[in-house]
Amino acid sequence: MLTRRGWLGIAALGSLGVRPRFTEGSEPAGSPLTITGLTVTPIALPDPPLLNAGGCHGPYFLRNVVELKTDAGIVGIGETAGGEGTTLALEKARGVLVGQNAFGYRRFARELFAASPAGYAGIELACLDACGRATGRRLCELLGGPARDPVEFSAYLFYRYAADHPAVLADERIKDGRGRGAKALDDWGEVRSPETMAAMAERFRKQWGFRVFKLKGGVLAPGQELETLKAMAAVLGRDCPLRIDPNGRWKVETALRIGQGLKGLPLEYYEDPVRGQEGMAAVRQGTGLAMSTNMCVTRFADLAGAFRLHPIDVLLGDLHYFGGFAGNLALGPVCDAAGWTMSQHSNNHAGVTMAAMIHLGAVVPQLTMAGDTHYPWLVEGTDIIEGPKLAIEGGRMAVPKGPGVGVTLDRDRVARAHETYVQCGMRRRDDGPLMRKLEPGWTGGLIQCSS
Repeated sequence: MLTRRGWLGIAALGSLGVRPRFTEGSEPAGSPLTITGLTVTPIALPDPPLLNAGGCHGPYFLRNVVELKTDAGIVGIGETAGGEGTTLALEKARGVLVGQNAFGYRRFARELFAASPAGYAGIELACLDACGRATGRRLCELLGGPARDPVEFSAYLFYRYAADHPAVLADERIKDGRGRGAKALDDWGEVRSPETMAAMAERFRKQWGFRVFKLKGGVLAPGQELETLKAMAAVLGRDCPLRIDPNGRWKVETALRIGQGLKGLPLEYYEDPVRGQEGMAAVRQGTGLAMSTNMCVTRFADLAGAFRLHPIDVLLGDLHYFGGFAGNLALGPVCDAAGWTMSQHSNNHAGVTMAAMIHLGAVVPQLTMAGDTHYPWLVEGTDIIEGPKLAIEGGRMAVPKGPGVGVTLDRDRVARAHETYVQCGMRRRDDGPLMRKLEPGWTGGLIQCSS
């Protein structure tokens, strides 16, 4: 671990904008945390049959685990998006990283981000984790300290099939012991109606204390999804804000019509009902509703069009899209200037990413709205961190107390998840195959508004 004097010296140099002199491509003598190696482990974790505009999840979701070795014997850990493309980008990054200073992760950010935004996010997280472990500081403290703790998240609700549906269990990619009844991945059952979704929302509130509820739409007929929000509001009451995200599966005229019906509900925002900034701007102007996105503004290059067209009121940040912590911290003042507020996007993830998302929610002052998280859907006993899953209490999650990202990998669980990855044969996400088995004739096209 660095001495206090050594750490203060580094901090002083940074605050003054002073850099030690050294030859390009090398590091100064005695430099802390020189990167000596990189291990990338692709994993597959069980995924329930959740429905979305792209089809049906299953039977696994993919992630990449990153371990960054340093000359101090400290190993920083990260987790990022799965899929062969990200795995390959991470493996190629080894040649850039070895010999670099983990404290200087901004130095190689541009090159790695250009190759893979998700790959860079995993490496940046591992660097920050290593720096935190070296200094005994939490990740959020390295970035200026938490603006809030605990951090609020929303209930992320999906229409779905039962985990033991025959078509789900017939998937030849399944390589674990899941089955019918007590052997099913979970006991949520089938949720494909307004009434069953309202019951799911109430159970989420009782189990985890969520205050804000998001419906993943673009699955049933739009009119049915509007009725679902009405049923949820009737059960939850007007003190629980609602969101709906059809993932751009509606036409503008459909979104306008449904938007009129949303006005009587405690709607917090209307997320990506249509595709593209022009369509989003038209729905925003035509309904007067607060609009949000993780589809039409997902990189800094999208900002110029958004400033001109005014398609949104809320931007969903994401470590894997905008350039890790550095990119999302930069988004904060941008949102202030644009008059936007911030929430946080989520995809399937395990505990290392969950911890990182908590740190992100804590450290970005403008991230004032409850973030999304898939974490409740992670099957019990399959997380890759030591100990139990991170706790959700009152819809909030405390910043982990340990140094760095604050969690530790469970080596046995990681090894099992990697073995599953090897055996299942899944190398990229594709929600279409299982959906076509469950609903023959499904195409994933735009959905027309029901009468």
